[in-house]
Amino acid sequence: MHSRYLIVFCFFALAITSGKAQTVNLSDSLSHVFKQKKSPSFKFETRNSFITGNTAKVYGIKLGVSFGKRFSVGLGYNFIGTELREEYVLPDKSIVPADIRMNYIAPYAEYSFYQKGPWEVSVPIQIGVGKSFLCYEQAGERNVANRNSVVIYEPGMTFEYKILKLIGVGAGFGYRIMLRNNRAIDQQFTSPVYALRLRLIFDELHGHYKRHISPEKPISD
Repeated sequence: MHSRYLIVFCFFALAITSGKAQTVNLSDSLSHVFKQKKSPSFKFETRNSFITGNTAKVYGIKLGVSFGKRFSVGLGYNFIGTELREEYVLPDKSIVPADIRMNYIAPYAEYSFYQKGPWEVSVPIQIGVGKSFLCYEQAGERNVANRNSVVIYEPGMTFEYKILKLIGVGAGFGYRIMLRNNRAIDQQFTSPVYALRLRLIFDELHGHYKRHISPEKPISD
């Protein structure tokens, strides 16, 4: 399954980069990239995935730094926002419904290899470290069970359209691979992922702000 997905992913990337458009030479060194103009980056994402065949929505918030509008790095926080349940057996052998939860912090990197007009195509990668666990109620109290660490690898590809050069709206697809799973929870977290996202382009906003408060003075004779 993983190899099939990677083949499709690579084929799709080659199909895009073969078009007539402004592309970025992937051989550019990171030292050159990091010398480009820096600007803050903020992204809010809604990613749809699956857990044991059930649709599971994941929300993500990313804060980072962009270099020359090509390369971004930062840190994100992600959590499952869909109510999913499984049965949990208490020590007294009684069974209660339990909510499946997972949240993780993920350093990320994103490289924009295609830009033409308002369109942009990027390759984001993130590696997350966090916890998955079960939540259940007993005697009116909220309890946590089977809490263990998880490590997640998420490669992907995103497509973005810029509105007035200030806001980027887009979508993407990828894969969630559990490098370390919580074996105490009998669920399949490895899954394809498809996403919607919203991005504020801070360098453009800052430029508009500066032009607004400091308009150029006309040259006098």
